[in-house]
Parts: sequence; C-alpha cells; structure tokens
Amino acid sequence: YNTDLFERATVERIAAHYEALLARLIDDPEQRPSAAPLVAASERDRLLALGAARGTCPEHASLHALFEAQVARTPDAPAAVFGDTRLSYAELDARTSRLARLLTARGVGRDDRVGVCLGRSLDFVVAVVAVIKAGACYVPLDPAYPAERLAFMADDAGVRLTITPAWLEAAAAELARLSAARPPVTATGRDLAYVMYTSGSTGRPKGTCIEQRSIARLVLGADYVQLGRGDVVGHASNTSFDAATFEIWGALLNGAVLHGIAPDVVLSPEALARELAAGGVTALFVTTALFHQLAAVAPGMFHALDHLLFGGELVDPAAVRRVLAAGPPRRLLHVYGPTEATTFATWHLVTEADAQGAIPIGRPIAHTAVRILDRHGQLAPVGVRGELCIGGPGVARGYWNRPELTAERFIADPFDPGGRLYRTGDIAAWRGDGAIEFHGRADHQVKLRGFRIELGEIEARLLENPELVEAAALVRDDGGEPRLVAYVAPLTGATADVAAIRARLAAALPRYMLPSAIVVLDRLPVTANGKLDRRALPAPSSRRTDLGSGYLAPDGELEQAISRIWAEALGIDQVGATDNFFDLGGNSLRLAQVRARIEELIGRPLPMVALFQHAQVRSLAAHLGDAGTAAPAPTDATEATRQAQRTAGARRLAERRRGRLARPGSPSKDGEP
Repeated sequence: YNTDLFERATVERIAAHYEALLARLIDDPEQRPSAAPLVAASERDRLLALGAARGTCPEHASLHALFEAQVARTPDAPAAVFGDTRLSYAELDARTSRLARLLTARGVGRDDRVGVCLGRSLDFVVAVVAVIKAGACYVPLDPAYPAERLAFMADDAGVRLTITPAWLEAAAAELARLSAARPPVTATGRDLAYVMYTSGSTGRPKGTCIEQRSIARLVLGADYVQLGRGDVVGHASNTSFDAATFEIWGALLNGAVLHGIAPDVVLSPEALARELAAGGVTALFVTTALFHQLAAVAPGMFHALDHLLFGGELVDPAAVRRVLAAGPPRRLLHVYGPTEATTFATWHLVTEADAQGAIPIGRPIAHTAVRILDRHGQLAPVGVRGELCIGGPGVARGYWNRPELTAERFIADPFDPGGRLYRTGDIAAWRGDGAIEFHGRADHQVKLRGFRIELGEIEARLLENPELVEAAALVRDDGGEPRLVAYVAPLTGATADVAAIRARLAAALPRYMLPSAIVVLDRLPVTANGKLDRRALPAPSSRRTDLGSGYLAPDGELEQAISRIWAEALGIDQVGATDNFFDLGGNSLRLAQVRARIEELIGRPLPMVALFQHAQVRSLAAHLGDAGTAAPAPTDATEATRQAQRTAGARRLAERRRGRLARPGSPSKDGEP
C-alpha cells in the first residue's frame, strides 16, 4: 500500500473488511454484496462497545420528585439569580408550588400541555417547574416569534392555557393567597416534560416530545460534566432552544445556582466577561457560532470557568487554538446532539492536539447508545461513513401528532432487542481512536448560528406566494460568514417583488430562518436529470433589488455613517433611513459586530439593547443624537402588554384557522404520537 496515503492500521482494517465480506458471501452466495456486513464479529463487538456509554440515572422518578429531593438537601442554598433577584431552593420551591396549585385550579392536569410564552427570566424558570409539578408538560413559545407561528404551535400542541407576563400579572393576587405546600406527585419519569418545536421539512414546525426521564439522563450521573453545590450555571440560551434544558435542570437537580444572563449581555463580549466574573459562573454553554465570535475578540474571557461547552455546527480549529492559547477554561467540551436526543448525545474533551485538525464530536454521554449505520442498517466499520443514530433513555417519544414522521425517524435498534434509535440524518464515522467525526448532512437540513433549519420549510413558505413558480434555499459561505440565501423564479411575465416576498416570510418565520438575500432568476438551474442544481445557483449580488417607492435615503452625517456601517456588515450596496437591520438579513451576531463600529464612530459605549430597540437607521441616529443618553429599557408592564398582544393575535389566528372559537384545553384531533 502507499505509505504516503495510508496508515498501517487503516490498510489492515480494509483487508479485514474484505476478508469478512468474502466469508459472508461464501456462507450465503445468493445475498447482494452491498448488503453483506463488512465487519467481523470481533469488530462488531468493539463498535457496539464504543457506542455504548453505561450509567445509572433515575429513569422512573419524576422531575417533580427529583427537584423536591434537592430542595430537602439544600433548602437555604441559592437556587436562581436573575439580576437583583435571588431565590433559595426553599423559596423557589414555594413559588413553583403556588403556581402549580393555580394551574391545577385552572383545570391543568396530567398530560396537559401548557404554553410558556415568556422570555429568559426567573418567571420562565418558575413556570416550567410549576408546570411539571402540576403533572403537565410545557411548550416553550418564544415571544419574539411571529404571531402566525405562535398560533400554529399552540394550536398544534393543543395547549390548555398559555402563561404570559399579562397572565401572571392578572393572577398575582390569587397566587399570593394560595398555599406553598407541595402538590402531590402525580407524574413519573415516562410522562412528557416538554414539547419543543423545530423547523419542519414539510413547511410546518414539528413538536419533539421529550419525557422527564430523558432530562434526568442528561444531567444526573453525567460523565461529560459534573455539577453540584458550589457550581454556578450560566443561563444564556433562548427559552425555545433545547440547551436551556441543560442549563435549568442541570442546575436545579444538582444543587447548583442558575445564573440568568440577559440576551444583550450574551452578545457583548465585554459585558459577558463582566457578568461571568461578577456571578462566579463555573459552567457555560454557547453555540459554535457565538464561540467563534467570542474567540475572535476576547479569547481569554473563559479562563475562570470550570466547564465551557460549545456545539451546534462545524467548529473552526483556529478559534479553539485562540482560546487554548489565551488561558482556557479548566475543561473545554465540544458537544453534539439534536433536540430529539435531549440536548446532548456525545462529547469530546478538547486538547491542544485536537486544535491542529478537525475537532471530533467525541463519544456518547452516559446512558446513551450511538450507532453509525450504512444504508442497509449494518454497522459501518471504523473510518467508513454512515448515518449517526442515537439510542437510550434520552431519545424522544416521537413527534407530536406526526405518526408517519415518527415511524420514519424513530426505528427499532437492530442490535438491542426492545431498544429504539433516532435517525439523525447526520453523516459521521468512527475514528481509529474511538472518537466520532461529523461529516455533514444526508439531506437539506442545515445548522446556522446554532439553530436547526429545514430548508424545505422556507421553500414551502416561498411557494405560498402565487406569483412564484420555483423556490430554493441554501446556506452559502462565499468567503465570509455563512448566510441563508433564497432563490425564486416568478411566473412568466410576472415581476417578483422582493420586498413583498421578504415581508410575507417575516410574518410566518422566526428571524433566524429569514434569508439574508433573495435572488430572482428567470428559472432555477437543473441537472441533466431534471433536479435542482444547487451548485449552479449564483452568489447573491451586493446590489439591492428591492428598492421601491418606499425607500428613503439617509439624511445627515450620522444617518449616512450608520447606513454605511450597516451596508458593509450586511454585504449590500445601500441601506435606507427606514430600513430594518433584521429585515435586511441581519442577525444578533452581525449586530454585535456593528456595535463596535458605531461605538468607534460616536466615541462612547453603546448598550446592545439600544440596537435592538432602534433597528432602523433613522431611529438609531435620533437615539444617538439625543444628548448621548441611552433610551430606557421597556418596563415590565410595557413588555407584558407587548407579549399579551402577541399572544392574543396568535390566538385569533388559530381560531380563524379552525373556523371556530377554540375551547381552552380542547384536545388536538389527532391524539398523541
């Protein structure tokens, strides 16, 4: 063999696979060679051993019981800190018990779904624990999502009621009168904990059903991270992102402190560094995209952490090298896992040696089974790519009201009688050292800034426009930050209105799914077989094609300077005075980059929250010109009103869709998965 290309161990494996194939064909000459297993019995046993991480977790205990057991152990220890508000375990127990009793009084019971439409806050934490105590399961509803999407999720899940700031405010007096005594435990580890919605390839979101035992498996008896009293876990994830599961329950079931970190702080390296230090945070998870950004501007900010976890996308080894060189955390962990496997399924402890090449996603976490299977369901040998499948108690029950999709993605484990596997659609391979390497997707699902996006959902929404006959979406990386781009072809003789197309998408999809550019073509390119040729789709031009009569040129030096900064960050030729940064394809990470440029322009610090509040050039310029003072943050009452309006709008849309008034708590028509 060519020693410049192959290691000895690799060639020995190839020879063994060939020998095993020949032996199996001799035993059964009628079988297809492509379907014959390549691995001998000894390698089969090794692969199964590599893919099985044993451990013990309380599979039968409810989260209710596990939390109260922790309260009994450390009643006076701090449990949660959000800003100036601190609650001990006993105080958190009392607040959640009162809310659980109120939910029960409002008709919530075992197996009911309760919407939780609250931002990252202490109220959100109290709400999800209270829902569990009431025997129900929670459905995270991000208040920033479009009303139509919130309506669909609430309607699809058949929520009995939705907790919003306005609902809590209206119930405050009743809550104060209720007993803080713990309600009786009614649920078990096999009851649902939450239904979390993610992008769906068919054009509508799908709800993943996670049982309580799956959360216990994630945070109790874990081998990838050990949390306990004295730890402070940063809560930096969006409430509808499954990393929040690790943060909230990882802290509360282990006697640690849950430390809330505001969204604008997370996006400011300087503010985040101060928050981590002031709060004494010892464990933090960030998406790979955020890790890349922080590693570029402040690689030494993590040095005081015991555990820094990052994952969600392919990682740049250069970012890892910068963090390791600048004073790393005690343990730097690359983690991997889809929502259907309850947040994390594999982990890898990153070392200096890893930073010289591709960073693997590692080995299965405790209480987890991993299989890499070929297209015939056979174990893929070491070094051979296959589909990554996940088993164990962390695997979801299925998709809510989607039995066909559940049957397709959740299959019987051929190597564990009675076991189940989730087919991730991710392509991976075992390395010779027993670690797993990620090699992309088998379909058109993508990860962007930590969010899982089904391109088919975007394409389906585009094709709802009667003026369009073709649509495609993909993530492009043309030498800069990866971005989402849409391609459309209008009817013959019709003109595609890019601004109107963007507005329709913004009304139906969350911001992270909005394309940064929409390219209009006469026809989309196809291959010789008549299929869409994604490789032939052109890179978007920096020239905007959606300028119409509503475009207003920036006026004055400050507006013009802000417009230029935004245009450079967004990769477009011009930005109008009333254009919205996010509507033009901006995102929170780009906004953090813009902030530094504007601070340099005005010569003073600029709170990140101001950029969110003033997302138009003219509005931001007026704010900056107002004697240099920061606009006050919205009051709780203001935010409560906004969220109440969103929820009311969502409810009305749902009622119109059903064609009748919805009775609160009415069951969904298709039943459970």
